Amino acid sequence: MNDPASLVADDKAALGAAHVRLLAQARHRVSLYLPIIESGVLDDDEALTELRRIATSGRQAQIRVLTHDAERAHREGHRLIALAQRLPTAIMLRVPTEDAQLRYGSAFVVDQISGFLFRPVATRYEARGSLGEPGETARLTAYFDDVWERAEAAWQIRPLGI
Repeated sequence: MNDPASLVADDKAALGAAHVRLLAQARHRVSLYLPIIESGVLDDDEALTELRRIATSGRQAQIRVLTHDAERAHREGHRLIALAQRLPTAIMLRVPTEDAQLRYGSAFVVDQISGFLFRPVATRYEARGSLGEPGETARLTAYFDDVWERAEAAWQIRPLGI
């Protein structure tokens, strides 16, 4: 029996569809822990449309991105970085500085209410998640918040190096 709130991915296309379903549910806030912001993940038109909608949803809008290598994503022209440069008050990027955090090898997206999508190995497309699991969403959000507080702003992606 399929749970309509379940999110499952085993390839790039399914991962993209799962991201879009999760982002479509989010209202004003979303957190993305992406050790590597790779090409083809969260840079298609549908995902960017949802991220833009969230970023422009009002004064409460907040998209936080943690990544281990913002400079690489910027150099490779990832569209999420370009969106963050256009909407810097709503989309913030930070880079962890502590070794233990830089060794974290999973990736996840949470809507901070009840939805999450977790990839145990950040470099693979396999993922699991749910649109209605507030307990796991809270656990992942707490970890994200802890890393976020100690991370540095990703100054490398500012337009013109300002």
